[in-house]
Amino acid sequence: MKRWVLPLVLLCAGLAAAWPLRRYLTAEAIAARSPGQTGLAAAFLLALYAAKSLSVAFPLSALTAAGGLLFPLPVALAVNLTGTAIVQLLPFLLGRRQRADFSALRQRYPRLGALANMTQHPRRTVFLLRLGGATPGDLVSMFLGAADVPLGSYLTGGLLGAAPRVLCATLLGAALWEIGGRRFWLSVGTGALLTVTAVILWRFLSAREQQA
Repeated sequence: MKRWVLPLVLLCAGLAAAWPLRRYLTAEAIAARSPGQTGLAAAFLLALYAAKSLSVAFPLSALTAAGGLLFPLPVALAVNLTGTAIVQLLPFLLGRRQRADFSALRQRYPRLGALANMTQHPRRTVFLLRLGGATPGDLVSMFLGAADVPLGSYLTGGLLGAAPRVLCATLLGAALWEIGGRRFWLSVGTGALLTVTAVILWRFLSAREQQA
């Protein structure tokens, strides 16, 4: 279990560093502080995605919405999907370093046992977790890495599952935080629909496997 200390310390340190700055971590604030040149702005935003991957406090939706404010839609989607891959990958790699201790971790945290059983179909499992918006995403990524999910299945399933939410946040931009507005409720409704869809798909596929 000692090997889990460093990843958890990094996540806690990221939380402590991001919390005092939370008022500045809005889509508008991020866009306003981004470089004017497209390439530099993309690099700046991707660096923030990398920082977010080590902090559960950093709002991922703010980064995605900032991409929508900074770039035309095709470029925004490319940057945001790349950033999403970074966010999913770095905690996964931290978890992968601790896979030898996963059995002990499962005994200490029984809920992880269910997650380990789900990885019998890794690509599908990761897809449904991301589609459903499983949180905290950083910790889920660490646990999937420790569970020895294949990297290719993890990235393809993760990006495909996250893509609808990334598209929604990119299109809505700052409207994500206009509480009570039509676009705000559209975002909330879309997120809820994706979660319900993921749950229904999971139960349907699980039931079909039990009948086979």
